[in-house]
Amino acid sequence: MNDDRAEEIATPFATTLARLREAQHLNKKELARLIDFDPSYVSHMENGRHRPTYEFAARADAVLRADGELIAAFDEFCASSNRHSRAVPADRYFSAGMSPGLVVRSEQAHLTRSDDGFYQITIQRELHNGTGQPVTRFPVRIEVDAHPTDSSQSRLFYRNNPVTLDEIDFQATFNGEPTTWDVLHDRDAYKKIYIRFEPHGLLKPVYPGESAIVNCEYRVPLTKWGDWFEREVRWPTERLSVSLNFPERLGVRLTAREVTWSGDRVLPTEIKSWILDGVRYYSWSTARPALTNQYRFDWKIISPLFEHASSREPVAGRR
Repeated sequence: MNDDRAEEIATPFATTLARLREAQHLNKKELARLIDFDPSYVSHMENGRHRPTYEFAARADAVLRADGELIAAFDEFCASSNRHSRAVPADRYFSAGMSPGLVVRSEQAHLTRSDDGFYQITIQRELHNGTGQPVTRFPVRIEVDAHPTDSSQSRLFYRNNPVTLDEIDFQATFNGEPTTWDVLHDRDAYKKIYIRFEPHGLLKPVYPGESAIVNCEYRVPLTKWGDWFEREVRWPTERLSVSLNFPERLGVRLTAREVTWSGDRVLPTEIKSWILDGVRYYSWSTARPALTNQYRFDWKIISPLFEHASSREPVAGRR
């Protein structure tokens, strides 16, 4: 098919995409960030210069709350162009109620304040490939902010005290085996890393219909992290779990909130808390969190004089 014909066929999809995006009051850059695509890709898509893919259509449909309209436009594109991005029906690749595309069946995020001056972070995801193509890598973002209420102070601080790759000691595994990874962005307070599905240097794609466990671990000095931990739902997710562990002697007070497009609200489920062997444990989980929602946990370290009182206070979500 020649380029003119491809552009003609892609135009209805591009028009639908632009209309849905504008209805949500998003510009192209904002939409690109929410669906984890390059801004230029969104621009080319709306201008009809790129053929749409199912992964793009599915993620954009969810973010734009299109109720399948954009996916229907993609299906129409496939029928018109005789190009089927899904080699076999997508419903073979996902369970009932699960969105097609790459899905996080479960994410377990753990943060521990250790006695060696670091926060230790572990994130484990079970991925399911509901696309029609093999998947060979998965992105991880590391963002820190010691001064979240003062962006200028934060920029100055990290300019003078950047978080380095050596100190975070990043490690990754694929189905329990050490695997390779690449750094896409290495900035003072931000890293984007692609975990490659290459245990022991051998490529092992996750084929359509298959699942895999991808795990990463890293650490950040206490002084460079900030008293907060956040999980943003960037992929369709069936279950999200968060655990936070602190020495009880610190008398930590924890608050939490769900951040949505319509504003902040209390968490949809309760945070559980207990003390064992001098460690205060917090545990929280939710099912099917909405795409692009953020779950923010903030804490304050109280004087040890208040240690006994802290063990009796309930955990409260905040608006």
